[in-house]
Amino acid sequence: MRQLGMLLIGAVLIGQASCTSKKTDSQSANALLERQLHYSLKEKDYFKVNQLLENSGEAISLEKRTYFSAFVASAFNQPQQAIVLTDQLLKKRTPFIGDSIRVALLMLQRDNYFKTFHYQKAALLGKELVEKYETILGSQLHNVQNTLLIHQALANTPPQQVRVQPDSLHWRRNRIGLVEIPIQLNNQPRNIIFDTRAHLSTVTKSFAKRIGLTILPVTYEESSGITGKTFKSQLGIADSLYVGHILIRHVVFQVLPDEMLYFPPIHFQIQGILGFPVITALNQVRFIKDGRLLIGEKAVKMPFRNLAFDGSTTVVSLKCEEDTLPYHFDTGATGTEFYSNYFHKYKTRILKQGLTQRIESGGAGGMAQRRVYTLPLVTLSIGPKKVTLRDIAVHTTPSYQGQPYYGNIGQDVINQFDEMTLNFKEMYLSFQ
Repeated sequence: MRQLGMLLIGAVLIGQASCTSKKTDSQSANALLERQLHYSLKEKDYFKVNQLLENSGEAISLEKRTYFSAFVASAFNQPQQAIVLTDQLLKKRTPFIGDSIRVALLMLQRDNYFKTFHYQKAALLGKELVEKYETILGSQLHNVQNTLLIHQALANTPPQQVRVQPDSLHWRRNRIGLVEIPIQLNNQPRNIIFDTRAHLSTVTKSFAKRIGLTILPVTYEESSGITGKTFKSQLGIADSLYVGHILIRHVVFQVLPDEMLYFPPIHFQIQGILGFPVITALNQVRFIKDGRLLIGEKAVKMPFRNLAFDGSTTVVSLKCEEDTLPYHFDTGATGTEFYSNYFHKYKTRILKQGLTQRIESGGAGGMAQRRVYTLPLVTLSIGPKKVTLRDIAVHTTPSYQGQPYYGNIGQDVINQFDEMTLNFKEMYLSFQ
């Protein structure tokens, strides 16, 4: 009996040890998942964050799931849902929601208020960030202060309004190869650039004066990522803007000095740019190579979701070699280029295959020369479609501290297809 008792005790101890081991393994897996979520969020890979959440089951707490879900909702153009989720967390004071997490939530909420045109609410959160969290913001403080000037200036501006209806118009390319679409701005017909990376629609100061834009009493600082130059900008409001027959009310424009949108080598002046708040309000746009632009068509469901928003910037998920990674998607860029993140990820191949050379590139703020590696051939997959690019510049240093993503996808990709559809409801970019 004594031996039997000892055997039973031993069996119980082994069972307890087995349960403890499983529990420890589970805790380790959960901790790993949480680290992966935080890392992917820090890298702004919202596609990865979404994938990890979908596969997480009950591995993370409801509070942490709500936190990551708020960023996913914002990235995939569900700002109202993101606002609700963020508000739930901001009302709490828990060990998880310390000052750093609270700052991240406040900045997310501020951006979603701005994207939903609640400018005064965005300004109040910006003010809270500046007054209470200066130390935590660190190098971001100046940008938050600068953005606060914009939000405060817009505090009494009515929200942008639009009612999308099916419409068809014609687009064209300008002298530097960028897409321009016809609009009527304050009842004056113009052609302006269609730019998915423009945070705000933009006009030159002289153009704003000609069309009678209402200029707000604010001046804030802007900078060129290419040249590093800083310059003063203003804000203007257009009471009405027509894209075809679609009326958009209370449109915010950034007003830049004329020289900031001038390209001296070719004597070319950009007058206006249609940016993120207007473009995304159109829900879906389809560009056809023969010059037609179709707006407001019934959306077609796709088996993939490869678009996301980082604040007011459009991001696309692409496959390069065996890696699926996020890139900026920029209809306002003539060519594709890869960032320093790409260089460091594929450094061995680039050093072996690439050629060093000095290139000149331009944007708001002028032209700049940089030394880059040039890859002779690169194949990318966008959804089910593949595209081959030649002589692609790879930068070895970031344009600014903390630059995310792996590159900037431009018109040289778009030009290889007969049709391009941007759908901001289902969040996909597709080519035919």
